[in-house]
Amino acid sequence: MKLFTPIKIGKLEVKNRIVMPAMATGFASEDGQVTERMISYYEERAKGGVGLVIVEFCGVERRGRPLPMQHMIDNNLSIPGLQKLVEVIKKNGAKAAIQLHHGGIKASAKITQVQPVGPSDFPPYPAGMGPPPRALTMKEIHELVLSFGEAAGRAKEAGFDAIELHGSHSYLIDQFISPRFNQRTDRYGGSIENRARFACEIIECMKEKVGKDYPIICRMTGDDYVEGGITLQDARITAKLLIRSGVDCLHVSVGISDNMIPTLPMSIPDGFFLHLAEGIKKEVDVPVIGVGKINSSEFAEQALNEGKCDLVAMGRALIADPYLPKKAREGRAEDIIPCIYCNQGCITRISDWLDMTCLVNPAVGRESGFQIVRAKVPKKVLIVGGGPGGLEAAIIAKQSGHDVVLAEKQEHLGGQLNYALKPPKKDRIEKLIDYFSNQVKKLGIKIYLGKYVTIDFVKEIKPDIIVMATGSTPRSPDISGIKRENVYWATEVLEGKKVLGKRVVVIGGGQVGLETADFLAEAGKDVMVLEMLSEVGTDVPPRNKMFLMKRLLEENVQIFVDRKVEEIYDKGIRADHFGLHEEFKGDAVVISVGSKPDRSLMEELKEIIPELEGFYMIGDCVEPRKALEAIYEGAHVAREI
Repeated sequence: MKLFTPIKIGKLEVKNRIVMPAMATGFASEDGQVTERMISYYEERAKGGVGLVIVEFCGVERRGRPLPMQHMIDNNLSIPGLQKLVEVIKKNGAKAAIQLHHGGIKASAKITQVQPVGPSDFPPYPAGMGPPPRALTMKEIHELVLSFGEAAGRAKEAGFDAIELHGSHSYLIDQFISPRFNQRTDRYGGSIENRARFACEIIECMKEKVGKDYPIICRMTGDDYVEGGITLQDARITAKLLIRSGVDCLHVSVGISDNMIPTLPMSIPDGFFLHLAEGIKKEVDVPVIGVGKINSSEFAEQALNEGKCDLVAMGRALIADPYLPKKAREGRAEDIIPCIYCNQGCITRISDWLDMTCLVNPAVGRESGFQIVRAKVPKKVLIVGGGPGGLEAAIIAKQSGHDVVLAEKQEHLGGQLNYALKPPKKDRIEKLIDYFSNQVKKLGIKIYLGKYVTIDFVKEIKPDIIVMATGSTPRSPDISGIKRENVYWATEVLEGKKVLGKRVVVIGGGQVGLETADFLAEAGKDVMVLEMLSEVGTDVPPRNKMFLMKRLLEENVQIFVDRKVEEIYDKGIRADHFGLHEEFKGDAVVISVGSKPDRSLMEELKEIIPELEGFYMIGDCVEPRKALEAIYEGAHVAREI
């Protein structure tokens, strides 16, 4: 496969074409230093067989920080920690680069305690967040150019093989290049050449500090996807200017706008941004890295063979499974943990100023303490429930050497994942169910499907440990008429139960309610959503919500907030809206107002629980949440057994 052939970036040879792009983790210390947690995280990715690791965005100036726990390279105190990080990456066979960054107008005054700066005076970005940024003076621009150059020198001293300049995602360098942000009238504004001048001067300064043969990569925007922003035509010109200044490789992404984001959800097609890399590649003679939901070796190979790029960035896919390259090369595709692009554990947590984790890989950020250790005394473990938490617990317990039995009352594994994959454009969840199913079968775990666990069954199995992963059931609100024949539960609808009538009212505007509305609208129904809160989708990751709400708008789904449903009748519902009583006509009503723990088995088992060596509860049977918590709890409990 071309994917596993070497390639040169300048004079640096990389062993294969797989790049781990820079992705914020939140693992740095409060003062921006490398931590052991960071080192373990990157070490695991390097062990997995990736060719080039680009360490997450590293600040060159304190006032440019958009996030807390961003690591810094603004003084020499950072060098020893970075040297340790470089060492573990390189000793495991990968090349190490580091991304240099400044947030510009996206810096947080709450973190930096100073007014953000950018190419021009600009409204707060995002709107309503902190003081409005001010335009940099000429003196400050020259000082920033030097800051980038000195940071590059520190990176080289720390042992990095290359540097990546962050010139995308609407951060400072991208702000200068984009006419959307840059309204200057001096030599740094106006024409494309002037707007790119800041980036070009930084590159030239870095080359002076590190030498002309030291590789420099630039992450650049191929399109802003917004009127008045960067277009692919602009990007082609900018690319040539960057190369003329000394760039050895281009990493083509997008700017962040109201229409587009780099961290695409599962609803957007794989490889969505590859045409931008292809558009740049046609114009330049340096390697080009393609990005945008490249999640398998087969898809990556296709992109390379079609000439869309020279290397592929596999970001969230390598968070989900750091050993993806190694497994792919060994022909073990079924063992690769699939990223489902839910955005829950990674970008949503980072945006909320939390540390990163991963729904499908709970070991993320816990690498040093989450290794699987063989049990000294193997136990017989009964897992009750074949949802994501129960499946994860079964796999880890079996890998630890225990004798594992899993019982699921449904005729199939996956639990509520089977409902989650039914709405439009969520079929990637099926890959996670397939992965779990393949692993439990491959490990030889005894599985009982269609088995409702009873005390007699437990006595027959004779487990030492029971792990309860029985999930949750839909919550029934106190609404008059809820037992009418025209009332359905969201889970029933997603299972395939036919909803009679044309007009449907969905009660509940959380993620399940909105996705059920999407499901019904795609089936040709006229749909209304009623939510008692003042906002819908509060439990949907913001980046995913943007695309979901756009689809609902295109499908003419009507959304009403601040409506508390009081009564369901044969032709619709009545709701209270700040004391006013409103009627909404509908042939059918779908209920989606949350869940409650399913602990129905607890009462029957309580008499034998004291006789067990261990009894654990995980996932929704503790408290209804998301698969992220269920899988983590399954992984954690299985390691404790």
